[in-house]
Amino acid sequence: MHGALVAGLLMTAGVVPAGEMIPGPGDFRFQTIHKAAGEKEWPFVAESGMLSCIKMFGQRAVYFMPEESDSARAFNLDVDIFSMSMVNLGMTNILAPYDDTTQLIHRIAPFVTMGQRLCDQDPGTFVTGPEL
Repeated sequence: MHGALVAGLLMTAGVVPAGEMIPGPGDFRFQTIHKAAGEKEWPFVAESGMLSCIKMFGQRAVYFMPEESDSARAFNLDVDIFSMSMVNLGMTNILAPYDDTTQLIHRIAPFVTMGQRLCDQDPGTFVTGPEL
């Protein structure tokens, strides 16, 4: 059965609250992040931005939104490179150049982990420092 259909059936039956399947704008959690002076493994082109997390279909989804970008889309971060590339199809100006996928995973994994910890916070949380 298709995942969205199962989600709809579970919400309709009252088994799972709708907010856990299809989140609203207030369900995001945010954290400001900045490149540290001399940091060599910073994975993004932008020097700063917002890391965000949302629980969607029972999973944690982590996103990066560059501060100096005119892009209307947030960039999905995931250690599953295939999945990440499919979600971010056409977005080529977010990640700093990397030599291979191993280097890319090494650079983004800490931000994926930090973003997932951000999802443990209450919906609507805005973290301004390096608390997580």
